[in-house]
Amino acid sequence: MKSKLRVLHVIGGGEFGGAEQHILNLLKAFPADEVEATVVCFYDSVFANQLREAGIKVVTLNQFGRFDLRLLRALKHVIAQCNPDIVHTHGIKANFFARLAAKNIAPILLTTVHSNLRYDYVHPLAYLIVYWMERLTRRYNRHYIAISAAISEILQQNGIPREQISLIYNGIDLKPFRHTGQRAGDRARLLADWGLPANAFVFGTAARFVPVKGLSYLIEGFAKFIAADKGGAYRLVLVGDGSERDKLEALVDSLGLRELVHFTGFRQDVPVCLHAFDAFIHSSIYEGMGYTIVEAMASELPVAATSVGGVVELVVPDQTGLLMPPGSPEAIASAMHTLARDPQLRDRLVEQALKQVEGSFTIEQMASKTLALYRTLLQPV
Repeated sequence: MKSKLRVLHVIGGGEFGGAEQHILNLLKAFPADEVEATVVCFYDSVFANQLREAGIKVVTLNQFGRFDLRLLRALKHVIAQCNPDIVHTHGIKANFFARLAAKNIAPILLTTVHSNLRYDYVHPLAYLIVYWMERLTRRYNRHYIAISAAISEILQQNGIPREQISLIYNGIDLKPFRHTGQRAGDRARLLADWGLPANAFVFGTAARFVPVKGLSYLIEGFAKFIAADKGGAYRLVLVGDGSERDKLEALVDSLGLRELVHFTGFRQDVPVCLHAFDAFIHSSIYEGMGYTIVEAMASELPVAATSVGGVVELVVPDQTGLLMPPGSPEAIASAMHTLARDPQLRDRLVEQALKQVEGSFTIEQMASKTLALYRTLLQPV
């Protein structure tokens, strides 16, 4: 093996979601004297800039179309130049092209599975295409990292042997979320910036605005909560952006909630935004794990979340948060009512959730387990 372990991560990188945050956290946590990491992005976007700012080497291949086969040749060239010990892929497009490009070059191909394809691609034809893109190239892949037990079970149901799967929970850098002493000042400033009353009880979320996040159910649930709890200064804040934004704003207008729901747009200061919230609501239809739930818990916010995928590994009912069935505005309204009316419950949930996050979901644990897996995979068979 070379003096430093060389790892090439490959990802689409056209948005900044959980997979992108995962890579950024992971590479920043690796010991610089042990790992030499490069990231290939198919788009030169926010994520690529974040990597550059962190001092991480990034190669962008954004000059090619979405499924331009010249991308395969370019990626093969990058892999040959980097000469990595491990090619580590994230996402269907990256998996497909990197496995084909690296099959006779890189010794080890590893994939982290962040989500369930069934919920990422809701159109039947799109799902069929990506399903076969994944299945046809799996034979080139050596090992899989599942970010939750739920994802591990899905992989096994799809025919991947248990011994080829490692469970490594996503970890986060807790430090940006532990500045609780700044909460009052951040909250006052943001509420003023957003035009919200200083005495508001703020329900909030942070997500990509895509169907799987279930944000329409969140808005409808808030509408039901407001209808049943008139008179309170309640507000809903949605941090993020995406393809569904226009649809969600139209829903807000149709429900007469324009004065009560605020869209912040994409923000890079999510830890600060969380300081403006009184409770965090997670409404996904499916979630591999729930990165933003961990962030909210680390920021000492009480959480209500849908009981889907890996979320049930994070949220212990009435101990570390409230669980709700997915796709139910009624359940969201009920959880909002419970959190708004019971400060003792909020305090208890916050205390237990913080203990869990600090014990199991740190970036240091994720990086240590991933590096140990790299070394195991590189041992002679």
